[in-house]
Amino acid sequence: MHQRATVDYSGALDLHPQTTMKMATTAAKYVATTAAKYASDRALRHIGATTMEGTAIVATLMKELANPTVLYINYLVRCKRHVNGFQNKVQNLLRLEKDVKMKVNLARDNGDVILQVVQHWLEQVVKVQGEVVDLENQARSMNSSFEGWCYVCHRLGKELEKKLDELLAQGRIFTSVSNPVPVQPRVAEHFDVFASREVTKKKVIQALMNDTTNLIGIYGMGGVGKTTLMKEIRKQVEETKLFDKVVFATVSQNPDLRGIQTQIAESLGMEIKEQSIPARAAKLSARLKEEKSILLMLDDLWTRLELSDVGIDLDEVSRKVIITSRNEGVCNSMKTTKNIDVKVLSKNDSLQLFRQEVGDVDSDALREMSEKIVNECGGLPLAIVTLARTLRNKDNGFWTDVIPQLKKSMFEGMDLVNASIKLSYDYLRTSKTKSCFLLCALFPEDHKVTMDALVGYAMGENLLGDVETLSEARGNLRIMLNSLVSSGLLLEGVNEEDTLVTSGLRLKGNDEGYVMMHDIVRDTAISIARENENESIMNAGLGLLKWPKLKEAGKCLRLSLTSNNIREVPADTPECSQLVTLSLARNRLLADIPDGFFEGMKRLATLDLSDTHIWYLPESLSSLKNCLRSLYLDNCTKLQDISVIGNLKTLEILGLQSTGISRLPEEISGLINLKMLDLSYSWNLKCIPPKVISSLFNLEELNMRRSFRKWEIEGTGDNASLAEVASLTNLTSLHLDIDNVKWLSADIWPCHHWEKLEKFKIRVQKFEIIIGTVFKSERGVFLQTSSGSYPVAAWVNVLMETTYELYLDQCEGLKNVLQLNPKGRFYNLKTLGIYWCDEMEYVVNVEEQVPESMFPNLEILLLGYMNELKAIWNGPLVEGYFEKLKVLSISSCGKLVNVLPSLLWTRLQNLEEIDITYCDKLEKVFEDGPAGIFKLRSIKLHYLHSLTSIWEGAVPLIRLENLKVLHVGNCCSLRSRHLFPSVAFAQIFQQLEELEVSSCHQFTKLIAGEVEGMEIKSSINFIAFPPIFSNLKELNISECDGLKCIFPIRILRGLLQLEELIVFDCFDMEELFEFEECQEEEDGSITIRLPHLRVLKLWKLPRLSSFISHRRRLPRVLLDCPSLEDLEISECPNLKRLPFGPQSIPKLEKFLIDDDLFERLEWDDLSVKSQLQQFLSKD
Repeated sequence: MHQRATVDYSGALDLHPQTTMKMATTAAKYVATTAAKYASDRALRHIGATTMEGTAIVATLMKELANPTVLYINYLVRCKRHVNGFQNKVQNLLRLEKDVKMKVNLARDNGDVILQVVQHWLEQVVKVQGEVVDLENQARSMNSSFEGWCYVCHRLGKELEKKLDELLAQGRIFTSVSNPVPVQPRVAEHFDVFASREVTKKKVIQALMNDTTNLIGIYGMGGVGKTTLMKEIRKQVEETKLFDKVVFATVSQNPDLRGIQTQIAESLGMEIKEQSIPARAAKLSARLKEEKSILLMLDDLWTRLELSDVGIDLDEVSRKVIITSRNEGVCNSMKTTKNIDVKVLSKNDSLQLFRQEVGDVDSDALREMSEKIVNECGGLPLAIVTLARTLRNKDNGFWTDVIPQLKKSMFEGMDLVNASIKLSYDYLRTSKTKSCFLLCALFPEDHKVTMDALVGYAMGENLLGDVETLSEARGNLRIMLNSLVSSGLLLEGVNEEDTLVTSGLRLKGNDEGYVMMHDIVRDTAISIARENENESIMNAGLGLLKWPKLKEAGKCLRLSLTSNNIREVPADTPECSQLVTLSLARNRLLADIPDGFFEGMKRLATLDLSDTHIWYLPESLSSLKNCLRSLYLDNCTKLQDISVIGNLKTLEILGLQSTGISRLPEEISGLINLKMLDLSYSWNLKCIPPKVISSLFNLEELNMRRSFRKWEIEGTGDNASLAEVASLTNLTSLHLDIDNVKWLSADIWPCHHWEKLEKFKIRVQKFEIIIGTVFKSERGVFLQTSSGSYPVAAWVNVLMETTYELYLDQCEGLKNVLQLNPKGRFYNLKTLGIYWCDEMEYVVNVEEQVPESMFPNLEILLLGYMNELKAIWNGPLVEGYFEKLKVLSISSCGKLVNVLPSLLWTRLQNLEEIDITYCDKLEKVFEDGPAGIFKLRSIKLHYLHSLTSIWEGAVPLIRLENLKVLHVGNCCSLRSRHLFPSVAFAQIFQQLEELEVSSCHQFTKLIAGEVEGMEIKSSINFIAFPPIFSNLKELNISECDGLKCIFPIRILRGLLQLEELIVFDCFDMEELFEFEECQEEEDGSITIRLPHLRVLKLWKLPRLSSFISHRRRLPRVLLDCPSLEDLEISECPNLKRLPFGPQSIPKLEKFLIDDDLFERLEWDDLSVKSQLQQFLSKD
């Protein structure tokens, strides 16, 4: 280290007189040199040597050279002035360094982060101080002081002086030396070890490795752990050297471009002096281009950020960006190429995180309460950590008191969590969206809030704008819900089949769609509502037995007592003059409402009495005739008389789903403003008087599913007619069940306007009970026909042209689908299912007339129990048929010989799944043809007793490399003794994830050896394929009596993704895997690692002697299965040993084995036996 620079330069010029002449001589030499340079300067020559000015300059210089004393004095003054200036700059720098250091120390004491540019400046100051000391030492080492200081002033001093000037300028512009540490919701340090996070992290890493992905969005609700996930990703990326450089910057709610640029610059070890944003961006962009590969991580975006304004150019191939946001919409606005949702933790991970943070829990009572508390957190990491740290080292009493407070959303220890979520609420763009959010909190925890329910609530609160139709209202509501889902304040719902219907813009008003509110988010919503305590009273799901006391009932706008145990409401009329929304739904003990109950509610717009046991409606309901817009009486099974509803002239939505009414009263015809009527699942409804339905001329949505079905054709009887329904020209949604198949050929009221139906589900059937089909889209038709149903009426043709789904069941007289639409105009049809149509020989028969277009959008074709079906298509083919087909499923078609003609196979470029079962005469599946099927993911072939070959015709027709699922079972006529005719052929299936083989007794091996024959064309080249089945996850072998083993051991080594291995009832199987003759011997034991195997089950293998056999004396083989949870072995009497070591199965949770077999097993290590015996003793 250099000593600190404290040099006094003034003494350097106090020289001894005897050196005067020497000094003068030296000075003269210096001046002479300078003059020579001056005389040779181009600028001087430009002045001209012959001019008077030039002559004067030269004369003056010569005169000075002739006077050494004058020279010395002038030079002495100049040198001393220079040294004094140099000394002042050094002292100024030392003082500035002291000031900066003082600020740095103070910032560190406050826990702030010191700016990298400041740290670099301090390092440079120390370095320059050392150079000053070195400079002094060099000067003193000269022959004389004068010579030394001349050297200082005119050589090295100039270089140092420049550095001094730069450091002084830099240090004086430091307005701040640090940044405060960002306040982030903290979670446990090892948050990434949770399984539910590993999956998400893996998705991000895979996206980073994808060359087509350059901007990745990570989104999720506040407190879910996005920032922590980013840090873990950064750590992994840096450890694996995936990028040369990783830069992290926090953007926050109010983006400061200058601050973001500074964060990035500091991470790159650079300083941006420029003041203007564009200039700073240009400099930063130039610096980023110097990196070979770089990952920029921008955390906490709330609005769109123009990356180019920061200086980030995404056009650079070597550059990738990750952003995080609470709002998926922000990610989309950034035009991300991949969005990844960070979901809440699983129940097990939540409990693990809680215990990790709360510390040791030493009593059963606390452990039991831990689960209850964690359940209240709903998997939200921030809430779990906050609660755990609050409860740490607290006694049982404190824990006990917390649980009811959490249930009532009143625990004060959650303020930090509420504040985090409230930020998202505050950031919502409109007050109406905020009100919609609060409306969702009126429902109890974990409630599925349907569009049908919420649209009425929102209309009552005037949140949907000035709309004329219910479709417009739903559209506006959809926009708000999508915004709330995107912001992480609502959870997207799924329908009964667990298919997504409410993610982003996919929530398209599907009547089975719904949203949910996370428990912690709901607590925050209630907390927000309490800020105006008199406006909203949200007491849903609290187990209340009595009507609550309302302090200022006259100020209350909305009151929710949903899902309680209230038996009665006040006999005195509540004075709720401002009340707009009232919900008493799911108070199942409530049987009576006093007649005058509603008289004081003159503004009530939404009333929900669903799922109560009321027998009748009070007379005071009529007092709401000028205000009530939505009335829900769903699941009021005891309710009979609803005639009082006819007085509600402003009513727009009426829910009567699953009520007990048997007759729709005539008074309903007075509801001239009604837009939605839901009578679905009202099984007892037997009578709808004529002209009631047709009086509801503003009706837009009519739902009669599984309800009234005794429709007349023209209204000549005692019931409503289909003509009345057809007269409703404003209908956009229609659900009807009709139990008279004759109406299929009967013309009704002109129904061309049905072409405009947005949603419809029409069932026409012969029988009282409808079997089966659940529509998965918004438009569907289910038909059963009789021989007298043809030709079909015009209204049927209209539906055929617009429906998305068509199911034909037990259709007498139907020989092909063109009978339902002779011109083949199934323009919008995506799913066609045909079952039990015994007279149908061809699905399409175009011998006589070829339609211009047919099934242009068909994606799914399902055929079952068609005893006379000879072929799917008969006649000439036209371009465009079946080109979008994705799924082909055929079952129990006994006369089917060929699936499709060869020319049609080549058009199925979008086919993804083939499933064929119980087709006894089918000899082969595929037909020879050029390559055309590139997207096939699944082949399932079962009970095809005449099938002789699986793969004949499949190559080159199908791109087998993309196959993920292969199931083959009960195909007893296959000629080959192997499922895969060669190792090379098996190597094609690199994407295969599921392999299931059952009841194929002719198979002796799954994969033939290299010398064994192939059943496919020999011209195919199988050179240089990667290892076999490297992505296989499930392997299930059952009832294959001829099979002696599954795979050679070298294939087993490559099954690194295998999760489930089940082998059942294979009589001849002696070992699961075998060594090959070419297998190299190794010293010591051989360990085969199956890192993801979770389930291993072996049943009814009477000859099985070992997991892995070898034909020579080889070291024992161990299986390392770190993820194995379930190990079951039954009826394997000859099994000798288990291939596990003491550390092979650390996560085993279930072990089942025959007791006598366990005692006969041989053990290389008795500790393994002891480990497994513990599981048996538990049982």
